[in-house]
Formats: sequence, structure tokens, C-alpha cells
Amino acid sequence: MNRHIVLSFLLLLFPSTVFALIINFSGGIITKLISEDATDETQLTLMTLSGVTAGQTPSCDLNPSQTEFWVKLDPNTAQYGVYLKAMPSLDFNTKSIYSLVVECTDGVSTTQKTFTVNIDKNKSPTISNLHNYTTLDTSTTSTGTLVFTAIATDPENDQLTFTMDCYVLSSLATCPYEIFDSGEIVTTSGFLGYSEGNYDLRITVADSHNNQIGPLSLTVTVTGLNTAPVIDNNILSYVPVVLENSALGSSVYQVTITDPDVGDVHTYSATFTPSTASNYFSIDSSSGLVSTSTTTNIDYDTMSFSSCTAEVTVSDGSASDTKTLTINIANVFEAPSFAKTIYTLSGPEAAAGTSFGTPKYDVTDPDGDSVTYGVDCPTFNIDSTTGEVTLSINYDRDDTSVASSVTCGVTVTDGTMTSTAVLEVLIYTINDNSPKFTQNSYEFHISPYDTIGTILGTVTATDADIGSHGVVSYEVRSGAFSNYLGIDTSGNLYLRQAVNDTIAGTTLSVTLRAYDENGKRDFVDVDFVIQATTTTSITTTTDRNLTFFESSANVAWFSALMIILLGLGIFLAIEAYRSHIFFKICSSCNECKLPKRRKFSLDNDIDESDEYEDGTPSPTPITPVSNTELFFVIVRLL
Repeated sequence: MNRHIVLSFLLLLFPSTVFALIINFSGGIITKLISEDATDETQLTLMTLSGVTAGQTPSCDLNPSQTEFWVKLDPNTAQYGVYLKAMPSLDFNTKSIYSLVVECTDGVSTTQKTFTVNIDKNKSPTISNLHNYTTLDTSTTSTGTLVFTAIATDPENDQLTFTMDCYVLSSLATCPYEIFDSGEIVTTSGFLGYSEGNYDLRITVADSHNNQIGPLSLTVTVTGLNTAPVIDNNILSYVPVVLENSALGSSVYQVTITDPDVGDVHTYSATFTPSTASNYFSIDSSSGLVSTSTTTNIDYDTMSFSSCTAEVTVSDGSASDTKTLTINIANVFEAPSFAKTIYTLSGPEAAAGTSFGTPKYDVTDPDGDSVTYGVDCPTFNIDSTTGEVTLSINYDRDDTSVASSVTCGVTVTDGTMTSTAVLEVLIYTINDNSPKFTQNSYEFHISPYDTIGTILGTVTATDADIGSHGVVSYEVRSGAFSNYLGIDTSGNLYLRQAVNDTIAGTTLSVTLRAYDENGKRDFVDVDFVIQATTTTSITTTTDRNLTFFESSANVAWFSALMIILLGLGIFLAIEAYRSHIFFKICSSCNECKLPKRRKFSLDNDIDESDEYEDGTPSPTPITPVSNTELFFVIVRLL
């Protein structure tokens, strides 16, 4: 307090004096203990500054900066404070003490002070009910049966993770148990078929800082173990024969078993060799009946094998037995057949006789007979030997009444038996037409007062193609007026640039292009008659004929003519004065007279005795023409 009074007194006496900054932590506390588990942003201390230079604003920060800590202003007190950042990575084992150097400056003076943060180490969890033991009865045990619950606690209430290893006769083994992070140990299956009845479960628990306890053991004893079922040996000697084209789902062989454990539920499975035999045969998982497939026909001529084996397994859920069944397949006469039920071809609209190709029929005939093809729709012909499909008529998709696809029945026969499939032919449009303008040329009239965006006229081009091939686009290609114009997708021509006076009253041309998506195109010339108007007002677009002086061209040549006439008048006035031709300026404009020319000499210019050149005496003295009179003379000449 006394220091602050002294500093305040010195500031009053010496306002420009610079004092040393002093950092004061709240309560004078310079250390703080925080847990390594801390996750939230936390204020560790506030600070006050003394000795701040008058007129200066201090600022503070950590030097060097820290990843887990920072200095910032407290929004409530407007004081700087030291803070722990949110979600810091604090680890006692990595770093247990942080010495935070707080540096403050007011732009004139700088000072530092250390604030120490101690990290409190996380404590290990504990398990209260291990080592221990328990017993399981197989008759009451199934998948998910609770075996035991390990009870663990953590001083900091950290999230705990349990792990477990299983040992049989002191050797690590795979056992039907699993442990959850709740500490619950459950079975992953029943014990039918298991012969071992003693298990040593070794349990470890760790917190989020990997502080561990264990392994601690739980001994599990299982009673009432199961006996495995046995497949009867007649499966090894009996070889069933299956005829080609046997009915789907036909019985082939019934597997029989013996099992002393009354009440066991048995499950059957089979692994076929070759593996593709599983497409043709299957085993009922509950009865053990081997049958032909319910979906795939047995076709001797297309199958890659004529005999297969099935490794049949029966299980009671815990124990199992496996034996091999052999199955033979017998060939039977068959008609020719298509590999698929539907075939698809595609091609463009075209003239009669155009080939659409040959589908990959993959026709097979078990007897090796030659086959022929046929088609039942009038739009197409089919080559009886190769099966190639061609158009029988001219097919134009640009006619909207013509279908885009045709479905036919295609047949194959060996002369005795016939098979049928569906042939779908897709006929697509092609770009076989160019856009055409509806007129050979166009002419539009424009007012110079038309504003930007004004529609000047519309051109139209059509394309006989349908769909996207028939979509017409427009473009202004060239011409003296091309910079002024734009054209939209509908053929509307509009002003992109205002028309100026220099081209008013003229006719300019542009060339337009209409084109489709494949660049097929047509061109047309468009003339624009640009009218001359009397006003630049944009409030009206009514055209009218110009008067003489409303034409800028007329004004230009008329002004030049007036300048020439003015110069000629001045020239004549000067010549008249020099030749002493004087005019009498009358009081009335209608009484102007031209006086006779008088003679004079250089010695005696003008006086009262002067005479006219014909000897007639002057009735009155002649006075020189004044400047005013000369002005009026010039005006009358003009």
C-alpha cells in the first residue's frame, strides 16, 4: 500500500517519469496444484500491475508460450489471468512441474514473474473381489450367460478398461468367455462338445492414464460336459446318381446320426468340391437332407463336372462330426437352348438392310445338331444361320410416331425341338439434319433511342431432328453491327450496346449462325436500318422524319457555308473601303443611293472644292465614312 502511495505521489510530481512494472498474483500465491485428469479451461490466478507508465496500456503473455497454458484478460474483472487451456495433455510421468514465465509490458517498461503449476499424478484403480473362483453347469449355460463380475474402483473416477486372458493347463488358450468394461464376464457359447472343465481367467484393469492393476485370476470350473454326435458310416458307401434336368428341390440323400446326449439340437452343413457344386446341391441345416437346388437346373452339358463330393458336418452346438458323401450326375437328351432369356441390341435410325449386329446367343445343343434362327416381328430380318439382325424397313426416329424400341421373339431350333428368347432392339436418333433459318434474310428497324436489352427482332431456325439433336442455338458471327447485338436461345436479337449518333440514319448488317449440338449449322444475313430521330430522350421510342436542321449532317455543311459567306462579306467590305466607294446611309432602308465617284489627289484628299470625276461640283462636302457606317455597310452586304 505504501509503495502505491509513493508511486502515485511521484506520478503527480513527475508525470513523465517512467516506473518499473510490477506483477502481483492474486493473494500473493505463486503456485497451483492441478490434476493430470483436468479437461476444462480453468483460471489459475489473476494478476494486477503496478508501475504502469502514465498514458500506456499494458499487455501480458507467457514467454515462452505454452501448449497447455495461456495468459488472457478476465472478461469480468478486465484483469489479466493465467489459465489452463481446455483439453490439455497433462501427464505426470512426462512432466510434473510447469514454470510459467509471465511477461508484461506497457510499451516502455517490461517485467517478468514466474508462476509454478504442479501436476497431481493419477492414482491406479483397484479390484476388490479377485482372486476368486466360480462354477458353471453346462445344462444352464448358453451364449451370454453371466459368469462373474469383477468390481473395480478408481480414485479419480476415470473410465476403466478390462482385459482378460484365458489359460487351460497353464497354457494360453481360446476359451468361450469375454469381459466387458463393466467388469462382467460372460460366455460366448454353450459348452456342448467341450471336454475341458477348468479355466484360469487372468484379468487386468487400467484407467485412461494406463495405470493398471493385475493380472488377477478367476478360476472357472464347468460341470456336465457334452458328447459329440456321430454320422452313420453308410454315407461312405452309398453313391446317389442324379439325372440331368431333375426337378428342382429333389431329394438326393438323407444323413443319419447317433448322439447319446438326449435333447441335443443338431445342425447340418456341407462343403462341396468343386465349389460350384453348391450351385446345384444343398443340405437342410436342421434335417440333414441333401437335395438338388431349388433355383438352379442341373445341366450336364454346361456343368464343368459329372461327379462331386460333399463334406457333411453335424454339430450339437459344442461338438461335431464330419464324413464325405459322393454324388454322380447322369447325362439326358436336351433341346438346343439360349444362354439367356433376353437379348438386347441397339443401333441408329437407318435404311432397310442396315445391320444391328448379332447378339451373343451362346446357343448350345447337347446332341451337336445344327441349329437355325428365326424372328417373329416385321421390323427386322434375321439370318437363319448366323442370327445377324437387320432392318427390314426404313426406320426414321425423327417421325415422332415411330417407337424407340422394338421387342421381338427370337427362336432357335435343331429341327425337332425349339427354344425361344426375347430380343429387345433399341433404335436411337442420330444427328442427320442441319438447322435451317425460316427466311433467307431478315431486316429490322432500330431507333437510336432503344435502350440496352431492347428486343430488336426475332429470327427462327428449325432442325428436323428430335431430342437434343434438334435443339438449335444461335450466335452473332460477324458484321459491322455485331458488337451492338446479342441473341438469346429463342432467337431474340437484343441490344448489348447503345446506338450512337455516328451510325444513326445508316443500315448495318450482321451474319447469324444457327447450330446444333454436333456443330451442324446454317447462316443468315440480317440488315438493321438505324433510324435518324430528333431527340435523345429515352422517354419515347416513336420515330418521325427529321427537319433540315435536326440532321447533324445538314447542320455541319450549313455551318461551313455560313463561315465561307461571312469571310467573303468581310473581304468585299474591305475592298470597297480601299477603293473609296462610299454609301449614303439613309434614314429609311428603302432610300439608299449610290453616290457618284469623286476624284481626289494625294495632295488634296477631300475638301469642299472637290468635284466628281465628270466635272460636276460636289453639292456638299464629303466626309469620310465612320466606323459605325462601315459596320452597317457590312451588315447590309450579309
